[in-house]
Amino acid sequence: MGIEVLTADAQGSENLQRWAAMGLPVPPSWRVGRDVVQDSSPESLAQQLRALPRMFSEERYWVLQQGPMNPDSRRESLLNLDSDESLAAALRSIFQREQGPDHVVIQALPRQQAAGVLFTRHPLRQDLPHMVVEGVLDGSSERQRLIFDDDGRLVHASHQELALGDQVGAPLLRELHERLKQNFQRPQAGEWVFDGQQLWLLQTLPVGSLPMPREAWTRRAGNGLFTQVETPLWYTLAGRWLKTAFWEPLVVREGWQSLAKVEPYRRQHSHLYTNCAFFRELQSQHAGASRFLPPAWQQLEGRADPVTGSHLADRFTVYRHQLTLARVSRDLKRWQQPAATQEGLWRAFMQLDGMGERLSGVEGEVGYLALPDRSCRYTAPFPLEMLVTGAEKGAIDALVAERPEALRETGLRPGADPVHAPLNESPAQAGNLNGLYASSTGDLPACAEPSVDDARWLSLARQARGLRFAIGNRLRALLRAMGAVAVNQGRLQHPDDIYFLYFDELWQLWMGQQLPASASREVIGDRKLRYLDDGLQGAPDWKMDQIGYGFGGGQRLSPLLRGLPLVPGRVEGPIRRVCSAWSLNRICPGDIVVVDQVEPAWLPWLVQAGGLVIAEKDPCNGAASLAVSYGIPAIWSASDVMHSVQDELIGHLDATQGSLDVSAKIAED
Repeated sequence: MGIEVLTADAQGSENLQRWAAMGLPVPPSWRVGRDVVQDSSPESLAQQLRALPRMFSEERYWVLQQGPMNPDSRRESLLNLDSDESLAAALRSIFQREQGPDHVVIQALPRQQAAGVLFTRHPLRQDLPHMVVEGVLDGSSERQRLIFDDDGRLVHASHQELALGDQVGAPLLRELHERLKQNFQRPQAGEWVFDGQQLWLLQTLPVGSLPMPREAWTRRAGNGLFTQVETPLWYTLAGRWLKTAFWEPLVVREGWQSLAKVEPYRRQHSHLYTNCAFFRELQSQHAGASRFLPPAWQQLEGRADPVTGSHLADRFTVYRHQLTLARVSRDLKRWQQPAATQEGLWRAFMQLDGMGERLSGVEGEVGYLALPDRSCRYTAPFPLEMLVTGAEKGAIDALVAERPEALRETGLRPGADPVHAPLNESPAQAGNLNGLYASSTGDLPACAEPSVDDARWLSLARQARGLRFAIGNRLRALLRAMGAVAVNQGRLQHPDDIYFLYFDELWQLWMGQQLPASASREVIGDRKLRYLDDGLQGAPDWKMDQIGYGFGGGQRLSPLLRGLPLVPGRVEGPIRRVCSAWSLNRICPGDIVVVDQVEPAWLPWLVQAGGLVIAEKDPCNGAASLAVSYGIPAIWSASDVMHSVQDELIGHLDATQGSLDVSAKIAED
């Protein structure tokens, strides 16, 4: 066999040949047979090896591949050798073994300045499509980590000084990532070295830690639906409304028989999770559905084009939904708080239940289909007035004008769930409303200008959301009356306990005149504690095969996080994560507020932020629109930031450059 040059060959027997044929940056490689080693003296073999590379200087070194490390492994053992003599000695040692191979593969490389592994998808997180690069610079033993999002943008760097990304260069890493993704369907782990100019691939293997999940649930599905903790009663009401009025008709219409008896929702960690199986069916027709799917379930062949139906059909659909909303609005205005009788209260409850179901047919199409599809076309936030109701916009303007007293008697609430008290009931959040803290001194970006058709859908979403809150307002008044009756009869300890009953438990309480065993006083107390704890801490973004991904804050602290610049400016202040309305009373003027999806009702509290860091990049995100409207320094598309910072840590937000630098020191009061 001798020494054979390994040329690019798609049908070659060696992996290196096939990889070279794919256009991957494989270094010069040779196959060395047993005979040439046994027939040559050490000096003669070293001279033959020295003559092989013609593209590197004497500063080169050798890599010897010895085949799989064990019978069940696909990873080959790589041996680095710093001279021709060392390689010759290693070859003689290998072929002198009784069970030695017939041949080995060697590669020539120039002296490396860095080396590491590139994962085309996050090796530990099934919820992230991110590329992860780990490596070490020459002369250092400290491992560094870089994370790039699915747009190829650096979003996390473990080191600021002598950073791996600066030494190697992000373009080279992104280029290798794209080539690996194009040529392999499964996620890959590519071992690479960098010589100062060129990035070389030594070998690549499938990432065995990323199986295809059998089931997946997400809590970040839909625009403006279920963005925070929900009480058991609101879950069983709103979830059933959407299931009956939106998902079940959609399943029948599309013929998804496999989903006919599948539940679309699950409540865990006090949050509503949506079954991704429904979005997997939708993604072939709806471009926006892919963002609600784990990376392993997203289509490899590319996303669907945004739906562009005829203007006439689109206008007819909007008109049909407007008619539904008008009827719900009319019925709400006619609804009267009933007398506090057993039958009268329940009959009024059922009336609101029916209105909620009719409303959810519209909200489902708007929140799950229309807005996710249409927002794909825009790269800037929508104007604030298109996302919030007139009362909410008036409240924000009053705070910006330093008139917080104007909100004392308002019925605005920070969530549609009836558990949230309006400001006129003086909840804890009411005393924490302050005016605009600071505004950017730079040029403010322009908001997106939606088309006429898209503006109609945004208006529809705003109307539907206002009605959802109106139903919640009336349910709150009704449930307080029902709770008071149950307390007077000795069946509940406190009127608010009624929010922490599931619907079937409420039915048993009301019709059976007794509290069911499943909702004992101890159970209700535990539900309240868990609900508030989940509201303050957050919950996993995904549940896949019963494992949670992306949980809480500070699980993996990052000293430097990056996003896209939204509103320029530089801010220093304590970090404040907002996961739900129960975190709003923690915001202090000047805080750097970190959010993901945002309920627009929170925006009056967010105006006091010194800076905003937004995890997602969604034109419908109210926090992004608020920042642009009032010049609050902000970045968005700061992937995974909710899980990479802790409250009270001092942050340095450079919104002009798109970075958040987090100190390890907790802010002191």
